[in-house]
Parts: sequence; structure tokens; C-alpha cells
Amino acid sequence: MLPEQLQRVIGYFLEEATEHIQIIEQGLLGLQNTVPAPQRIHQLIRASHSIKGGAAMLGFSSIQRIAHRLEDYLKVLRECPIAVDNRLQSLLTEVSDILAALVHKVSKFFGLNHEDANQMLSLAEPVFDELDAYLRVLIPTRLTVRVTTDEHIHIFSGYCTSLDEFSSAIASRVGLLRGTITRHEQEGDGIRLYLDIYLPPYTRIENIRQAVELSGAIIGTFQTQRDFSLLVTDYPLYPSAIEPPTICNGCRYYYGRSDGGHVLNCTIHPRGPEDEDCRDREPE
Repeated sequence: MLPEQLQRVIGYFLEEATEHIQIIEQGLLGLQNTVPAPQRIHQLIRASHSIKGGAAMLGFSSIQRIAHRLEDYLKVLRECPIAVDNRLQSLLTEVSDILAALVHKVSKFFGLNHEDANQMLSLAEPVFDELDAYLRVLIPTRLTVRVTTDEHIHIFSGYCTSLDEFSSAIASRVGLLRGTITRHEQEGDGIRLYLDIYLPPYTRIENIRQAVELSGAIIGTFQTQRDFSLLVTDYPLYPSAIEPPTICNGCRYYYGRSDGGHVLNCTIHPRGPEDEDCRDREPE
């Protein structure tokens, strides 16, 4: 690419990146209100994704890396019921500020030298480490509870915010319903918890659901099976794979499975792409 053409392309990138950074900064400023609003958090994810794509095209690997990490963190906020606090907001803002500083350096010199890029990356890495560690604390335990009576199998999938409190509370409430916990399995340092519960015949589903919810669980999905031949004996309990839209085949963002009670088509479009020609498609 000729120098004049390259400068023009960098100019387009800077114009779009500046707009995207403003969107990200505004969204992070009111993060507690942004996260519960699907359109707003998706807007931040798309902005980070666009900066990442433009930087990759121009060879600005440091900008690409930081934008990609920010995009991943925002996806976690969208997909997990995390309580946003000041520390989380501050850490994400630090990432955004470093990204903005790199884009500003490009605007001053219409390029980015390795020394400046490496210096900014060295500032970002400790923030990434702290964010990773803090998110492991904030992300709630994924939960699968299978309740069996003589007539039905009820399967609840969702989250609990405190593993110890939930385990203690559900044991007490199952006892009040004259039931027993027959399997209690924790996987991956508290990231996922499986419970098998047996309850007396004709226990009302309302009482079962209330026991699970009042123990501290957030139920994402619920299903009932009548035919015991359908009983699944091995965890995890996931529905069968989703049939993807054609455009999703081979895309790195496509999931096509149920995870933690939330059916995901992809990380950007949970219910599938809005258009037949998805702008976010990236081959694996």
C-alpha cells in the first residue's frame, strides 16, 4: 500500500476508533446500568470488536490485543450475572484508558513504534492479571440441580452466588420436604456444582422450586421429564446441540450449546445473527 493510501486508511481507522472509544468510555462510566441492558452491553462489545478488527488490518498488534481482551471481559459481564462494583469498573476503565492512549499515539504520528507499544502493553498486563483474578471471585457458581420423585424428574439450571450458603440452605430445605441429597459434586474450584435430590412422591413442583430459589439460587432454565428411560446418569446435563444458521458454520464465535442454563448461539448474537450476512463472522 502506498504511503498516501496508508495514511488515508489510518485516518479512517482513527475516526472510527475514536467514536468507538467514546462509546466504551460512556458505557463504563455507568457500568452498573450498562450491564443489565442487553443493547448497551452489546454496543460496547461491538465497539471493542471493531477496534480489534481495524487494528489487526493495519498491523497494530498492541491495540488489537488490548481491544480483544476488553471485548472478552465485556462478554463475561453479558453472559454471567456479576454484581458490578467500583473495583471492577475501575479495572475495566484502566484497560479502556490504555487502549485510548495507544490510539492517541497513532493519531500523533500516524503510526505506532514498537517501544511505545511494548511500554503500553507492560502497563496493561498487570491490569489483565488483576481483572482475571477478581472475575474469578465475582463469577457465581454454575448450578445444576436434579430432583427425582417417583413420578417426575425436575432439572434446574442456573447460578448461586455463595456456594457454602447455598449448600447449607438447600440441605436444610430438602430435609424439611422429607427428602435426601443423594449426590453432591463440586467441579473446578467451585465453578460448577451438581446436586441429585430425591423427594417423596407427589411433592409439589412449587415447593421444589421455592426450596431451590430460597436457598439462594437464580434459576435460568427448568425442565421436567416423565419418562424415566430418559434419565441421564452422567453430568453435565445439556440439551442437544442447536442447529446453527448457515452463516454460523465455522465461525469462531459460535457455541451452539446450553451452558449454565443459558442457551447460546454465539457470544455476540445469543439468539443468532440479525442478518443473513453477519458482520461479526470470523472463521475459526
